[in-house]
Amino acid sequence: MDVKVTKSLLMTALITGSVLWGGTAAFAEESVGEFELDPMVVTAQRMEKRDLDTPAAVDVISREQVERTGGASAYEVLRQSIGVSVTSQGPNGVSYGAMTSDATIRGVDRGTLVLLDGMPLNQDGKYNLEDVSSDIIERIEIVRSGGSVLYGSEASGGVINIITRKNVGNKVKVSAGDMGRQNYSVTVGDKGFSAVAFYEKRGQIDRTSTTAVSGRGSKKVMKYYRYDDGERKGIRWNYDINDKLQFTHSYSLNDNTVSQINPDSSKYNNGQIQSNDYKDTDNSFMLKFDDKNGFKAHLSYGTQEKEYNQTAWKNTGAIDSSGLYSWRKGHNTNLDLQKAFEMGNNKLLIGASFKKEDMDIYGTILSAKQYANYSRDTYSVYAAYDWAMTDTDNLSINMRETFAKNCSADYKTTVDQSNDAKNLNKFTPEVQYIKKINDDSSVYAKVGKSFRLPELTRIYGSSVILPSEELKPEQGTHYEAGYKLNSGNAAWRLALYKYEIKDSIGSTGSASAGNLRYFNADSKSYGLELTCDVQHNENLSSSYGVAISNPKMKSANDVFEKYGSRLQLNASVNYQKDKFGSSLMANYLGKRFDNDVDGHPGLKVKPALYTDFHATYAPEKNHKFFFHVNNIFDREDITTDTAPLDDRLGYISVGRNFMVGYEYSF
Repeated sequence: MDVKVTKSLLMTALITGSVLWGGTAAFAEESVGEFELDPMVVTAQRMEKRDLDTPAAVDVISREQVERTGGASAYEVLRQSIGVSVTSQGPNGVSYGAMTSDATIRGVDRGTLVLLDGMPLNQDGKYNLEDVSSDIIERIEIVRSGGSVLYGSEASGGVINIITRKNVGNKVKVSAGDMGRQNYSVTVGDKGFSAVAFYEKRGQIDRTSTTAVSGRGSKKVMKYYRYDDGERKGIRWNYDINDKLQFTHSYSLNDNTVSQINPDSSKYNNGQIQSNDYKDTDNSFMLKFDDKNGFKAHLSYGTQEKEYNQTAWKNTGAIDSSGLYSWRKGHNTNLDLQKAFEMGNNKLLIGASFKKEDMDIYGTILSAKQYANYSRDTYSVYAAYDWAMTDTDNLSINMRETFAKNCSADYKTTVDQSNDAKNLNKFTPEVQYIKKINDDSSVYAKVGKSFRLPELTRIYGSSVILPSEELKPEQGTHYEAGYKLNSGNAAWRLALYKYEIKDSIGSTGSASAGNLRYFNADSKSYGLELTCDVQHNENLSSSYGVAISNPKMKSANDVFEKYGSRLQLNASVNYQKDKFGSSLMANYLGKRFDNDVDGHPGLKVKPALYTDFHATYAPEKNHKFFFHVNNIFDREDITTDTAPLDDRLGYISVGRNFMVGYEYSF
């Protein structure tokens, strides 16, 4: 075994073992403080229930836990979650145009629906987790298992619901770190109004990818990526119009410059082969209505604009090409209505939703310029019946009917296309059963269908993606059984699952070769997840998790191939006493296989170990100092599910880095 891997496993074991052995002995035993073994959750069933009464594997990341991670964004907070693989090409979740961060639940590729206060962030399968500032997060609910029945097609793997803070208070926070990085945020709030404004200077990072070789013979070129400059800025504010109606607006702008470097040549532009400039602008507006008597509604409109400009140099140092390489702007309108009815001890939920996708696109496909507009309308009706069979037995029956209409592409220069076929409609039922053993434990089982519409760009093509207008929706079956136990000051959660997806959406070819195309192929997996959260005493808490899975997908040769991560271990230790607090976190991903099962079947990706240490000191009530170290062991981990090859770059983690900061509340 690789020495670095052995060291990583050993350190993870030491962290876990030291707390299990000495956690309660190291500090005087005191009463349990804010720790909550059985939090309320709303995402899993669209109804508020205790975790022990919820027939699903649910993780709740509280506000306190968000702060302990020291993460500046939702991407960094989610990086330590069990059963979730968070990947990105850019450092710390930074998106390069359409190459956005991705959170994969249980190995279901592109099957995660990300919600912000119930508003879908997904647009054409893209969402920018790094744009959600951790300062606005009250808690995050992660539902691991197919959520298509209650939430629609994009939730075939699960749902991440980011719930924002309502009473943000007034606060100023500044921080700075190595590599020229800086962070600033201002939070204000009073009587139904709150706002968070943020600015991040991302600095310069010498190397964000492995080295690869392109070309042949005398044209052979060594290359890697260097992050030259970037910034993120934005604001999110909300206003309570009255006690039932709330308005929210979010805006963010990302601007990143990345260069491709030839380390063995001073030719080109002093070794610079390409300069890639990415500009992402997100805007969203939402109205939420809650009459407090079971009726809820939200209406949202959001845009994602992604612009990619490229300058390339010849090996003589002269400019080869320069200008706009690709551009896209998506517009999403979402409307969701639901009504809950109390029927004695039982509950009935009915609802309907509408989503309009509209995308303007410009790009280069096989050296031909493409101007296009894609659109699709999706209608859904859903219902859930929660039946209290006895005092200890509960049965939930959920169902959803989805209708996709007006799916079309206007290529501007050619004839219009349409894919308004019947196979874009789907009925998805689900049955859930939970039995309460006693006040502190329960068992559950569930089976349900999943459904996912292919993204518009995967059907009609964009930039480096070739059209695949014959692409079908995914449809699958998910099975799950679990056991939940609160024992003393510990919360144990065990889940066993299996899924089988027909017509899962895979890819063949590559972007660099200009032949990237998506096709339908089956996928499947089974796995086990075990987590334990312990509050040792008022000062010390810890969390542990293990996830074992076996994701496989059919290649173009009709053979099931391994892909993704098959082993995950994580642990965290948290200490808080008086003015001092600290957290140490480790997340190990092992037995990783390349996600390109068609081009590189069975290719292994080296294990990754993501580590963070965060410490705070509050000398007075309104003052707090903090210190954060990321990548403690200074590892070079692959941050995507694809392995580096001689002719293919691998995106890597930032080396050991730190941030120091100060927070003032008023």
